Amino acid sequence: MVSWLSIRRPSVIRATISPANLRWFLFFGLALGIWLSSTLYVDTLSLPFFEDDPGHIRWLSQFSSPFTPFITAAGIPAYRPLGEMLLKLWYIFLGRHDAAWLRFLNINMHYLNVALVAALAWRLDAGRWRYVTAGIAATLFGVLPFAYQAIPWINVFFYPLNNLLQLLMVLVYWEARIRRSNSLLVVALFLCALSPFEIEYGLMSSGLLLAVEIVMVLQRRQKALWLGGPLMGLLLNVGFLLIWLLVPKSAYQFGPPTPERVMQISAYLLQGITYPAAPLALALKTRFGLNDLLSIALVGLSVLLLVVAVLAYRRKWPTLVMSLLWFFLLNLPGLITLTFDYVINSPRLLYPSGPALAWLWAAFFTALVELPKARASRFILAGATGLAILIIVVMNVDFVGTRMEHYHIAEEPIHQLGTIATEAATDDKLLVVNMPSWVTPSERTFALGNNGIQLIPFYISIEDFVYAANDRDHPTKAIQFHNIRREQPYYYGLHGQRVSWDELQENLSQAGDVYLTQYEPSNIELVPAGRVTGIDWENVTEGAEIVTIDDRFDLALAGYQMDGDSLQLDLAWNIREATPDDLTVFVHLYSPDGHLMSQNDGYPLRGLSPFWLWESGQVLRDRRTLTFPADSPSGSYAVAVGLYDPDTGHRLSAEDLNGNPLPDDAAILLQIERP
Repeated sequence: MVSWLSIRRPSVIRATISPANLRWFLFFGLALGIWLSSTLYVDTLSLPFFEDDPGHIRWLSQFSSPFTPFITAAGIPAYRPLGEMLLKLWYIFLGRHDAAWLRFLNINMHYLNVALVAALAWRLDAGRWRYVTAGIAATLFGVLPFAYQAIPWINVFFYPLNNLLQLLMVLVYWEARIRRSNSLLVVALFLCALSPFEIEYGLMSSGLLLAVEIVMVLQRRQKALWLGGPLMGLLLNVGFLLIWLLVPKSAYQFGPPTPERVMQISAYLLQGITYPAAPLALALKTRFGLNDLLSIALVGLSVLLLVVAVLAYRRKWPTLVMSLLWFFLLNLPGLITLTFDYVINSPRLLYPSGPALAWLWAAFFTALVELPKARASRFILAGATGLAILIIVVMNVDFVGTRMEHYHIAEEPIHQLGTIATEAATDDKLLVVNMPSWVTPSERTFALGNNGIQLIPFYISIEDFVYAANDRDHPTKAIQFHNIRREQPYYYGLHGQRVSWDELQENLSQAGDVYLTQYEPSNIELVPAGRVTGIDWENVTEGAEIVTIDDRFDLALAGYQMDGDSLQLDLAWNIREATPDDLTVFVHLYSPDGHLMSQNDGYPLRGLSPFWLWESGQVLRDRRTLTFPADSPSGSYAVAVGLYDPDTGHRLSAEDLNGNPLPDDAAILLQIERP
């Protein structure tokens, strides 16, 4: 190694070393942070690919080599070749795209990040409470509320992996400086060069090396800054920037930053850095009718000034400076390149600066305990501080846990889509109505931002989700139809083109099987609605009893299936004569003693296909579900079907094939035994 890379020997640390009997706190906090992370995220292994995942899988499918993403990003808006390469390598190794395994890697990288956050917190706080600070930092980062998007979302691993690279870079660089090791310096610079290839935040790596040098001056390890390391890191990062400019790619269209946009995003970042107290801004906004930016400014600036004052008073300058520099550097790219709307819908953007939040608040809490000189006062304040930490941890676990619950509420339609496409005929185009695009809890925690879960972005095709699930294509289209949308205890958005009745009819006429997304308070699922194309009336009604309704419609039971307490019916309708009338189907389940037990009324195809949409000669296959109540007695149950006018409640006349009127104008299409 050439001599100009040599590092001056650092001076001896002057701070008091923490007593050995407090080391248990570090290990306790580390174990707690990893354990809480596990309880929050291990269940996400069941989740499918979502958000941008299918887009990356589709893009990578055109390349045979895992190294091609290093020379081109044509067709995608970002040059992030390291993660793309890893996705391709795992595909080659496993022979498939395995969402559970890739997400497992994300979770484990988060565990490593928890440990690295603790290791650096221990180095930043050279005082007698350093083990306590490190333990608290590990726990706080483990339950970081803004990680709920970053960890379950695979993408190209960029949030957990970039944090891992940068935290490891800083730790190795720190040790290189302490040990005067050129070998470790080379490793740190390699990580500095590698980080931008994972995500653009890596361009801030040289700034983080400079932050380490500043901290070493503050800790009196050296008398002046040594700029050799940061300058070499800067050259490496500039080299990446040149590569980034040359590599073909699609460009983000966010536009240049404006003062208004910078102010709005700054308010969101202020809310993020003061997140333990940020819910107070929502209370202030609600109580006094303030706008969100003003309420955040009042609470955030007051809290941040208090934190800075306490840390400055206790001379915790190294932790304070590193935390503020890390937070600023890792949020600078988003501040100048992203739109306000994008930022407030992406709390994951605060994960890269998450270590700074953990260090800052951990140091603040230990500094609070150190404030009183009297032993009794310190004991009381330690108890109050411990309670505050417990409240924050519980709030964070609840915040993340609630969103994990919403992931599980919304995951089933994506799983079902892959299975349905596998089972469908090759040339049978699927139509999916009202697939969830995003879901968010109705209760708010913060004054600013939409802290929900994102599932299917508008710029990713539903066919990409089919491809990601099955590694092959199937013709599929997603539309949204708001006329049948129902309110739920959560908010949700829909994916696909929004259509009118006429546009819906056109889509139904061009599709095969139709599936409707059914929303319930505790789950969302795809249910078969039926179809309007490729139906042979004679074939589907062979052997079935045909009923005529009002001389305008023929009705038959094309099939049925019992599944536990659910009875799946497949009704066939033949429209003899086009009608402008608004008619509704009733499907009733009667108990052995004649009482109505369950019903499923509405237009055919689960509300998507009223009769007035169609001309004469149209045949519909109408899928219905009847549910037996849990306390239903055993015996013979009857299924009655017919039509009525929803305005008057009047039933249309129903006759059998011989022209005999049916009692109550209801066709008993099925008698079924319930054991």
